[in-house]
Amino acid sequence: MDADDVSQFGVQQSSESRVYSVSELTREIRGLLEDHFPFIWVEGEISNFKVPVSGHYYFVLKDADSQIRCVMFRSQQRWMRFLPEDGLNVLCQARVSVYEPRGEYQLLVDAMEPRGVGALQLAYEQLKQRLDAEGLFDPEHKKPIPFLTQRLGVVTSATGAAIRDIIRVVRQRYSNLEIYLYPVRVQGEGAADEIAEGIVTFNDEFPVDVLIVGRGGGSWEDLWAFNEEAVVRAIFRSAIPVISAVGHEVDVTLADLVADVRAPTPSAAADLVAQNKEALEGYVADLYQRLTGRVRQTLNLTSERLISRQQRLRHPAARLADLRLRLDEHAQRLESAIRRVLNTERQSFLRLRDHLVHVSPARRIAESRGLVNHCWRDLGLFARHSLLEKRQSLESTLTQLDGLSPLGIMARGYSITTTWPKGEVVRSAKQVRKDDKIRVRLHEGSLDCKVTRVEEAE
Repeated sequence: MDADDVSQFGVQQSSESRVYSVSELTREIRGLLEDHFPFIWVEGEISNFKVPVSGHYYFVLKDADSQIRCVMFRSQQRWMRFLPEDGLNVLCQARVSVYEPRGEYQLLVDAMEPRGVGALQLAYEQLKQRLDAEGLFDPEHKKPIPFLTQRLGVVTSATGAAIRDIIRVVRQRYSNLEIYLYPVRVQGEGAADEIAEGIVTFNDEFPVDVLIVGRGGGSWEDLWAFNEEAVVRAIFRSAIPVISAVGHEVDVTLADLVADVRAPTPSAAADLVAQNKEALEGYVADLYQRLTGRVRQTLNLTSERLISRQQRLRHPAARLADLRLRLDEHAQRLESAIRRVLNTERQSFLRLRDHLVHVSPARRIAESRGLVNHCWRDLGLFARHSLLEKRQSLESTLTQLDGLSPLGIMARGYSITTTWPKGEVVRSAKQVRKDDKIRVRLHEGSLDCKVTRVEEAE
């Protein structure tokens, strides 16, 4: 195709026209988009949300008609309070860019807020559902608060109103109770880690009877440290009973849900721990009086029972005399019984001895020996008689057998003729021909013969 053919299709290249490579064109488009849309706000629904090992968020932002790929790098996620998920409607602050290897435009998201619900509220609900599924809020894990607390641990701010209210209430109600403070920040960055560290420190290094974890009132953002997972898990793992005292009565944090007891305010938490000293002393005095009365009543009843039993108790000498008489009586009865038993056993022994003499083995053997000798003689007579009869019968049978035996017949001059070599008995002259060989068996020996003439019977 020549230059004229090119112009025929309307594709003409002047000497001043620039030819872009794919990479150069993509780079130019990327620069135009990034310069024209440096920071924009985009609203849409999250779809196909993925988090690979790199930790970056990859997802698609869509509405009813279009969609666009988005990425939020890990470094931009520090200030997020919630976890994005498919189907969530969000508002994103982003920059338009182009992913050069595929030539696709995308959004680089710097910030994200949920639409319709606050980010903190969404994060609260997500974490609450996850921890509840693990069983951290189950009542079976709640520990009872000791009846009389002697050492109280407090994890709160050293300068806040919470610690002042706790000290005031404790000193009014029970001044002997010891209070130990672990000062922490109760809001802002790092506050949750400090609160969790305080709970762990009391458990590992300075155990007390009860822990109060809390702060005074404030906004939902101010109370957020007590919704952090680190604080919730530290309270759950605490071997010391924990009373949560966060904010005002209307505020319910995750720390309130996992704690063993929830107090609406720090002052109320102090009321739960510090028993009124005067009321407690009165209660102890009442218990002492009730105990004294019960002991006195028990002693009186025991004394009456003792006196009654002493009156019914006989002197040991009389008791021994009765026992001695009974012993003599039993001894006599035992002696008579033994004597009767011995006489009975003696008579039985004599009967057994006579019976044994009658059935003595020596006597039975002698009788059996005589019987055996008699049987032996009868057996000899019977055997000789039987042998004689058998011999006579055998001789008669042999005589009859000898008369019927072919050998006996042959001894009288008869012979047996057979063909040779087949050995068939010749009963008729028709069985042989002239010059056939035959064998003639005599009473003693045999003859091999040759037929010279055959005469058949008429």
